[in-house]
This record gives sequence, structure tokens and C-alpha cells, in this order.
Amino acid sequence: MDLNFEQLLAEHQEAFKDSEVYSNWMPDDGDYIVSIVKFDKGISTKDGDSLGWWKLTGRIEDVQDEKLNGQEFPVGYYTSKAYGILKGAARVLSGNKDLNDLGEAHAVLESSVGLVIRAKVRTSISKKNGKEYTNCFILEVINTTTETSAGDVPAATDPAPIETPEAVVSPAGIPEPVMEIPEVPAEVPIQ
Repeated sequence: MDLNFEQLLAEHQEAFKDSEVYSNWMPDDGDYIVSIVKFDKGISTKDGDSLGWWKLTGRIEDVQDEKLNGQEFPVGYYTSKAYGILKGAARVLSGNKDLNDLGEAHAVLESSVGLVIRAKVRTSISKKNGKEYTNCFILEVINTTTETSAGDVPAATDPAPIETPEAVVSPAGIPEPVMEIPEVPAEVPIQ
């Protein structure tokens, strides 16, 4: 190895050590329970145009499957070239079907870390270029908190009946999403 290249390696060692490993791994097609664990954003430049981008990373929560449980993958990668995809995700995450403000959508994505969602992973072939793409669609946010105040807790001598909410289930026996997600073109080809 030549001396100049060795110096370059030494100069960039710290940046290399601190860099995040990039992975575009996606689970097989299907529905998953996922915790959103990371939010990234940035600006990239292409052909002189500045493009905003947002990325959500999720972790699969499936204790029944050792190989999948804890695996992380990109739940969503959104760019300013396709605001409709960003808007759809922000609307589901916020529960606001009328969300139309980009700043609000950004805030929703940024605050989504820690949410648990039901997501659908689906692979399809683009009609535009014939390439295969795998996408993740956020179907609903799962409520993982129970709101109880001291006044709501029954006394130990006064047992209250236990009520269980009924889930909305389709005729096929599958829980239905809170809102329909329109079909959208993918942005990242499978390698």
C-alpha cells in the first residue's frame, strides 16, 4: 500500500468507526408488528435540485419467530419527489386524515419514534421500469398505553366486570386497518 493511501486511511478511521452500517434488508411480504426505533432526515442534491428526505427505521416485534424478532428495516423512505407517500404515512401515524401541512407531517414523522405500528411489506414490479421493488406501508398505530386515573381504579372490595373491546374484523377474519392506504410507486429497487 502506498504512503498517501495509508495516510488517507488514518485520517478517515474515526469517521469510518462512527459510521452507521447501511442495510436495505426487508422482511418477506406480509403483515408485521413493528416499533419505530429511528428517524433520520436530510437534504440531497441531484442535478442541481435540493431534495428533502425522511427515513423511518423499524424493529420487528415477533417473539414467536426468533429469526425475525428484533430485526430492523426501513419502514419508510420518503422524498420531496413524492409527497403523496409522505402525506399518507403522516396521516396514518397522526390519526389525522386531513393532514395537509408539510411542517406538521415532518413533526409527526420526527415524533413517531417509540410508536408501535402494524405494517405491510409487499413486493411488486414497477409498470414504469419493470424493476422489482419492496415497500412497507404503515397500516395503523397500535395503542400500547392504557389511560387510568386513581378515580378509575375500583376498590379491592368492589370488583368491576372485565370488558374487552371487540376488534373490527373483515369477513376474511383479518383486522381491518384504520384507513385505506393508496397504492403508491416504490422508490428503492431490490438489489
